[in-house]
Amino acid sequence: MTGPDLSHVTSSRLLIVEHNFSLLESLIHTFVHGGLDLDYDLCSSHDYAVTKLFHSPQPYQLIISNVHLAGTDDFLLLKHNRTLQPFVPFVVTACASEKDFARRVLEQGAFDLITYPLEDEQTLSTVRLALWQGKLRDLIARKEAALDKYHQHLADFPHSREEMEDSFNRTLSAFEKTIFSVYQSILQIEQSAVSFSDLATRVEYYAKKRALERVEALVN
Repeated sequence: MTGPDLSHVTSSRLLIVEHNFSLLESLIHTFVHGGLDLDYDLCSSHDYAVTKLFHSPQPYQLIISNVHLAGTDDFLLLKHNRTLQPFVPFVVTACASEKDFARRVLEQGAFDLITYPLEDEQTLSTVRLALWQGKLRDLIARKEAALDKYHQHLADFPHSREEMEDSFNRTLSAFEKTIFSVYQSILQIEQSAVSFSDLATRVEYYAKKRALERVEALVN
């Protein structure tokens, strides 16, 4: 059994769904000047975004959507993202007049919120946190899948335990080291996330709590 392929950890491919060109331009400008090296597909409509999600040859690492486009057709884009790529965070953008709608989208499962007018540091930290969270969730899921496969193999071939054990322990150790490294990167972005008790769950809980606080702070 070989160690895990971790080359995907460095990739950052986004789907950005926004129909307001000036807001889109402002968002991309913030990414560029903040030093984020990202590839992204741009969609100006909900239906086109759904099509991209289904037919993109490569998976996305993050979706950023205008809050109203995210809520179109009973949150269809959000639901499809959860089904097709369950470990990929979904971030919404909203201004003060959209705070009630933003709260609904967050309650439906969006990971975090970017507010307009943009605050550069808030925007950059939100994107970085979401990208690392997606990597963390994916690594944890792959580790669990490897454990399941190992236990199934032992159930089918019980006499191979000694032969498999050393190799599997090396694989498991590689996963654990990488998961810890990813989590350390998250802590560098959000130190207060350390106060919760379970890696990916604590990050998700913290981000949602913070996003809802941002909604309440929006002023019309």
